[in-house]
Amino acid sequence: MILIEKDLEFDFSNAITATLFDDTAVHGNSSMKRVDFIAEHNDCYVFIEVKDPDIPDATAEDKFNFLQNLSSGKLVNSFAGKYRDSLLFRQLEGKNNKPVDYIVLLSMSSLDPAMLLNKIDILHREIPIIHNSWSNSSARSCVILNLEQYKTRFGETSVRRISEGTE
Repeated sequence: MILIEKDLEFDFSNAITATLFDDTAVHGNSSMKRVDFIAEHNDCYVFIEVKDPDIPDATAEDKFNFLQNLSSGKLVNSFAGKYRDSLLFRQLEGKNNKPVDYIVLLSMSSLDPAMLLNKIDILHREIPIIHNSWSNSSARSCVILNLEQYKTRFGETSVRRISEGTE
């Protein structure tokens, strides 16, 4: 199954199902925040949030604003809210029978991988992943990846930039 988020095309052929979750047809007139995609695998659900400041028509101002929002914590807070609301929605649908892996894909080639590691720690606290009162964690894993890291984890053909054409 192929799903598209702006200039990025995702190949979910290794999943049982994949859904464009950030869709009004799914949520109706709801103010709940939502991740972009949910893929179901045999052993887990994968929630994917995509931010693509390297999109070809992005301006220097767009990229600057993205970095400002990432540095200030606004984006990480937004990622946490999207995860929590999406998890709640899925639980209320009765689709919470598997662990969840949360992947945030930040497709910006100039981002330092060390900065991503720092933001992962903050995201874990913002969600939160674990709590003393919980018998289970809210996510099996939670990572922020750049495009190359995503391809390493899911395969070289798992995502491609549409504007670069086919190979």
